[in-house]
Amino acid sequence: MFLLRDLAAAAAVERSEKAFGPIDADAVLLFLTVLKAGSDLLNALDDFLAAYGLRHGRWMTLVLLLRQPGQTAKPSDLAESQGVARATMTGLLEGLEKDELIERLPDPSDGRGQLVRLTGKGRATLMSVMPAYYARVKRLLDGVKPKRIARTTELLALMQDRTDRLSGEQPAPDATGKKRGKKSGR
Repeated sequence: MFLLRDLAAAAAVERSEKAFGPIDADAVLLFLTVLKAGSDLLNALDDFLAAYGLRHGRWMTLVLLLRQPGQTAKPSDLAESQGVARATMTGLLEGLEKDELIERLPDPSDGRGQLVRLTGKGRATLMSVMPAYYARVKRLLDGVKPKRIARTTELLALMQDRTDRLSGEQPAPDATGKKRGKKSGR
């Protein structure tokens, strides 16, 4: 969730430049717009999915299982595909199992391991959700020319690639010369 209701106006960004030194105002406004749009879209997705008893994490787990051969996967593989910790995936799977949307099976290749599989109820839930989901996405972008969608997708992919590279960099020292530690705002 992006914790800013109203985006900064260009004048506010210009004031920041005076206070903090040269910045690329257009890049800052784009960055803030992408954060706000992503947060708003995720909130809207969760509101939509709530009607089906889901939130985006649970829904994405079901979608990933649907894509797998036999609609079965290792929990660790699902966690990696979703970019979440194994403990987070454990919680997602416990809720989905409680709601009978998935089932656990022994992993024949690992005597101690488990697999999870989409149940008939899980498939039926997705068969209900997905057409409405795709219709909402279509309405969201209705009237936007395909070339504009393609250019925007390319820009966002570039930003994602650069974000992945930047996330491995060490933070710059603060004004006192001390290195900043990694903190999570999640």
